[in-house]
Amino acid sequence: MAEVEIRDLAEIDDLRSTLELFERIWGARERMFAVEVLRAVATHGGAILGAFLDGRMVGAQVAFLGRDENELLLHSHVTGVEPTLQHEGIGSALKWAQRDWALERGIELITWTFDPMISRNAYLNLRKLGASARRFLRDFYGRMDDDINVGERSDRLEITWRLKDPRVEGAAAGGPVARDAEGAAVLLDAPEGRPRPHPEALGAPLVLARVPTDYLDLRARDPEVARAWRDAAADVLERALSGGYAAVDFLREGAYVLERS
Repeated sequence: MAEVEIRDLAEIDDLRSTLELFERIWGARERMFAVEVLRAVATHGGAILGAFLDGRMVGAQVAFLGRDENELLLHSHVTGVEPTLQHEGIGSALKWAQRDWALERGIELITWTFDPMISRNAYLNLRKLGASARRFLRDFYGRMDDDINVGERSDRLEITWRLKDPRVEGAAAGGPVARDAEGAAVLLDAPEGRPRPHPEALGAPLVLARVPTDYLDLRARDPEVARAWRDAAADVLERALSGGYAAVDFLREGAYVLERS
């Protein structure tokens, strides 16, 4: 695949193309933004980035400024990639471009939320970007009516991306960022494909919480088992993170690595 071009978006035509892309990704029941809102974000300190392949927009990202107590941050509300190109590294390229955008403006913290059941996003956020998650947000957005989230409880993990953290700088340089999980206690596993929590594991320095490797496929095949997984994962992640753990890595076989801080 040819290298994508990533650039700032602020013109009305580009912002309309951004909305059209988001509608292709999430469905067109209702618009995620009004174009006037994107125009305001882009011209008053926010970051709207587009990824282009052969002149065609194939990815986009919307972020706005915020604060965590007294620290200025960039909150990345949404990142989307053309459905036919979602395994080509475009999302990762957008995140690294967003890091560059923030650092150029003196911002050293980016936050965002994601569905903890989507393993490929967990792997990107925690392993490839070197970020961490310290808060679980149950049903954070309430009912959502887009094609991906309809009928689901909108549970989210909140990502903290410290842009000058050595682990993040190592990831940016292409170095290893995996957390050694040898000897970790198992907090949530999957005998016979169904979730089984082990709350007695809490207290160990390092624990693993397994989730389905392809939750969306499981949901299509067996909605009842998928609901059981969402409930079990929500319960253990909420309890662990509120008790002082942080998600610091994600294993490709489908497991959060939680470290007690």
